[in-house]
Amino acid sequence: MNIRRYLKKISAAVCICLLPACILLFPVRAQEEETKESSIISCAAFGDSIAKGYGGRGSEDLKSYSEILMEKISEETKRPAECRKHGKNGLDSSRLNSEIFDTEEAAADMEVADIITLTIGANDLMQEFKGAAQEVLGTERRFASAYDAMDALMEGVEGNPLLIMKVLDVLNNWDYDGFEEQWILAMEKLSAHRKESSQLIVTNIYNPVSGFELPASMNQIVEDIILNMNEIMYQYGEKYDYYVVDLFSSDICDNLQEDGLHPNQEGQEIIAELVLEKVDTGRFIGKPEKEIKKESGPERAVRRRFSLWNVFGPVPFLLGTLLLLLILLAFWQRIRRRKNHLKIQGKDQ
Repeated sequence: MNIRRYLKKISAAVCICLLPACILLFPVRAQEEETKESSIISCAAFGDSIAKGYGGRGSEDLKSYSEILMEKISEETKRPAECRKHGKNGLDSSRLNSEIFDTEEAAADMEVADIITLTIGANDLMQEFKGAAQEVLGTERRFASAYDAMDALMEGVEGNPLLIMKVLDVLNNWDYDGFEEQWILAMEKLSAHRKESSQLIVTNIYNPVSGFELPASMNQIVEDIILNMNEIMYQYGEKYDYYVVDLFSSDICDNLQEDGLHPNQEGQEIIAELVLEKVDTGRFIGKPEKEIKKESGPERAVRRRFSLWNVFGPVPFLLGTLLLLLILLAFWQRIRRRKNHLKIQGKDQ
């Protein structure tokens, strides 16, 4: 009996000693939960002028799609969210790797980001287009924009319509290896710094010259180039764990600025909505993961074969045929006049 009483006293003493610790422990755990719920959701946004939110010459920059995205995520999760932008006008994939991804600031933001967005590739296309214009026109002139290159090309084509065949040949033979190498390098740099739980979303390329009055055959080539660049993006999605947002099939081209290239504010909103569809917001509030659809992407476009017929249609051939008939008619009339002349000479003799 004494032993039992003694054990009860010991148990009571232990409980009394542990009680303060338990009282202190519960607020700490509650505070931890509260801190977790209120911690900031971080986004690192990389890319070109679209990612930057370019607002046109003489205008302030727009609210970029990544900023809008974080506002929407904050509203949905009831948690604060922030966006750190690393966007630069005119940036192509090569400069992205050398001027942005190699900086300590970018690496630090990658390491803490819960969401990473990337928009790149349109300037690779623009640079190729300007290079094609230089090659076709045989000039070393540095074009300020795709518009300048297009104007110069159209002037050249007006003077020599057959020049369009050379333009098509140059664009049609663009080697995609350079872009693919830079894309893989960008993914490697991101993989080296991003945390395992981060979500990476990239936007593909819409047709930035769809508003230009290009010959139909040139439009086909430009579209093929874009589809092939987009195919490269989709190709590595599974390997580097990212989703591709399909801007090519969206109505973004109906929401561009006056330059016909950059999204206006409505366009940035559209991109934000499309990117949000690829973000699993459930991770931030302890809900089951959202089912995100992965698109297979376009098939690689085959190089087209162009001839005078499918570039210019039947008109040149009809004109050529007409010219040939006129030459034959003139030749026949000449022969006929000569025969008549010989007959007249024969009668006179």
